[in-house]
Amino acid sequence: MELSGLDLKWPGVLGLGALLGVVLAYAVYRLMSRRQARASAAVANSSALTELPEFRRALRRHRIRMAVLASSALLLGGAALVGAARPLDTTVDRPQTRSRDIMLCLDISGSMAAYDATLMSTFKTLVKSFEGERIGLVIFNSSAATVFPLTDDYDFINDELDSAGRALTGDPAYDSFFAGTFNGRGTSLIGDGLATCVSSFDKVDLQRARSVVFATDNHLAGRPIIDVEEAGGLAKAKGVRVYGLNPEEDGADEEATQMRDIVSGTGGQYFAMSDQSAIKGIVDSVEAQEATLIDAASRSLYSDNPTLPITMAGIGLVGVIGATRRWAS
Repeated sequence: MELSGLDLKWPGVLGLGALLGVVLAYAVYRLMSRRQARASAAVANSSALTELPEFRRALRRHRIRMAVLASSALLLGGAALVGAARPLDTTVDRPQTRSRDIMLCLDISGSMAAYDATLMSTFKTLVKSFEGERIGLVIFNSSAATVFPLTDDYDFINDELDSAGRALTGDPAYDSFFAGTFNGRGTSLIGDGLATCVSSFDKVDLQRARSVVFATDNHLAGRPIIDVEEAGGLAKAKGVRVYGLNPEEDGADEEATQMRDIVSGTGGQYFAMSDQSAIKGIVDSVEAQEATLIDAASRSLYSDNPTLPITMAGIGLVGVIGATRRWAS
C-alpha cells in the first residue's frame, strides 16, 4: 500500500522569500510615491482631456497591463521560491508480506552425496515459485547447523544456495559450508535434524503457515537426542507441516514407510526425489495453506517533483514578457 503527498525539502526558503518580498514591495511603493509627488503639477482645464473616450480606454489598458505585469511578476517570483524550496514527492510505502515460513532441511551425510547438488537445484526451483514467503536453510549430519535463518531477501537466498551447490559438488573453497554438522556421533541423525528445523521458526506467537521441506536418505546411523517419531510429534504440536523428499524410488522399505507416516501425520506429504511432480506438489501444498497478508515496516520514499514551480514560472514569464512588450508599444 502506498500513500503519496507533496513535501518541501527546505520549507524555510518560502518564509525568507516572503519576508524579502514584503520589504521589496514596500521599498518600491515608497519610491513610486516620492516620484509621483515630485512629478505632480496642477493643470488647468484637464478634465476635458480625462473625459475623452480615447483617454479612458488608454488608461484602462494601462491599468490592465500593470495588473498583468504585477501578477505575473509575483507568480514568477513565487515559482522561483517554491523551486528553491525543492518540492518533493513523498511516498509512504507500507509493503505487505505473506505470513508463510518455509524451512529447507537437508541431510548432508555421505550417502546423500549423489543427491545433494541436485537438491540445491530443487531448492532453488522451490524458491523461484514463492513470493513474499520467508525461507531458511538447515543442514544436518551428526549434528544440525543453520546456514541462514528465515528471510525474504531472495537475492541473499539465491547467493547462499549457489554457495551451497558449490560446496556440495566438492569445491574446497566452500568447505566452511559444512561447519557445525560433525559435532555428534553417527550420521544422518534425522530426528535431531528435523527437530532443529521445526524449532527454527520464530514469531511463534503469530498465526503463520509453517512448513519444512525435509530431504534425507532416512538411514539412521547413531543415537540421536530426539528420534524421528518425537520430532514428527513436535512438528505436529507446533502446527508445522513436513514435506519429505527421499532418494528411494518407490518408498517401499520400512524406513521410507515410517517417514511417509510421520510426514503425513503433520499434514504434509511424502515424495520420492525421482517424482517429477514433487516440486509442483510441494509448492501447491504450501500455497494451499491459509495465509494472511501482514504489514511490514513503513518506509518513506522521496523524489524531486519540479513540475509545479516550472509550470508556474513559465506562466509568470509569459505574462511578464507579454505585458512589458504591450506596454512598450
